[in-house]
Amino acid sequence: MAKIIPFQGIRYIKRSKNLKNLICPPYDVISGEQRKKLVSLSPENFVNIELPESNKKAKKYLDGWLKKSILTKEKTPSIYLYQQEFDLSGKKFKRTGFFAGLELDERFIHRHEKTIQKHIDHRFELTKEVKVNTSPIFCIFPDKTKSITKLVLNISKKKKPLVFTQEDKEKITHRFWVINDKKLISGLTSKLEKVSLVIADGHHRCRTGLLYKELVEKTYGKKNNSAPYNYILAFLCAIEDPGLVLLPTHRVIRAYPDINEKIKKHFTLSPWDGKSKPQVACYCNGEFKVLTLKKTFAKNKNKLELSISAIVLQEFVLNETDPGNIFYTKDINEAVKKAQEIQGYAFLLEPPAISDVFALSEKGKIMPQKTTYFYPKVPAGLVVYDLEA
Repeated sequence: MAKIIPFQGIRYIKRSKNLKNLICPPYDVISGEQRKKLVSLSPENFVNIELPESNKKAKKYLDGWLKKSILTKEKTPSIYLYQQEFDLSGKKFKRTGFFAGLELDERFIHRHEKTIQKHIDHRFELTKEVKVNTSPIFCIFPDKTKSITKLVLNISKKKKPLVFTQEDKEKITHRFWVINDKKLISGLTSKLEKVSLVIADGHHRCRTGLLYKELVEKTYGKKNNSAPYNYILAFLCAIEDPGLVLLPTHRVIRAYPDINEKIKKHFTLSPWDGKSKPQVACYCNGEFKVLTLKKTFAKNKNKLELSISAIVLQEFVLNETDPGNIFYTKDINEAVKKAQEIQGYAFLLEPPAISDVFALSEKGKIMPQKTTYFYPKVPAGLVVYDLEA
């Protein structure tokens, strides 16, 4: 069902020894301060294209770096294996997947989160200017027999990877393999044809890809299905991968008059000791409370949906709150501090089970913004997909 292709990636091939100073996070998690720091690491840092000062400047950087061979296009169509090794809460994880061109077919790529039009518009304007996918969408797929996972790991053992560790607070070690063996690629693509995908991260990028495809076909007419704009840069990872980590995203809002009423109406409140892991906890005015949905409101509701804290909170408390007025963070301490600053509420959530997110997404359920936070983010700048190849 899912169709992937190898592609001639645009990479820092001649700058590979300095990659730790050249890649950057995806645009939507880069703060103004972080952007300055990334540029200070190297004037050739990919943030100049991923989150540019202007779209024209992004185009200027891309064209100039290609001309100077700072960025170089792969000679042979390839698939790129990628592993991130990281520490979290004292435990070590390795998440392994691969980059490929993914056919833009909404029948087999399921989304699970709402998108915001202004963010789509922003990326669409950049894409029209640079005509490349600067960063990937991140998709997950089921691999119960682990046949795809085993194939990926076997491929990685046959070739030495490019390895580097970033010198920031996360200290992530990256491993990157270029795979251009046609037989190995064929084996991987044929296995992926049997699965459907769910977008873990990159809903706005995926929508942008679809809009760009529509624009090209409207302007120049529909070409054959192998045209590069029919595909999008994707990082794919199995649900069963032991390094696939899903973190909660907490919510902070001001103390609007109706919020307290909604909480008391729909939930039973009890003190929180800070040790247990309730589905939803709330901080307000110096007190932590566990919010337990009352049985009368849980009755006749989809049990799978009720298992996801962001859906429960959205339906019974935040249903009339503008998402733009919600502060999101994965850090509990930051959430509590923000609530104290604005004298509001911090809603502390448990992350959903990955299998539940996948199951609901396949059924077409669209969940609230920031329902999931797959950690760590897949960086931009490792490989770029050319929409005009």
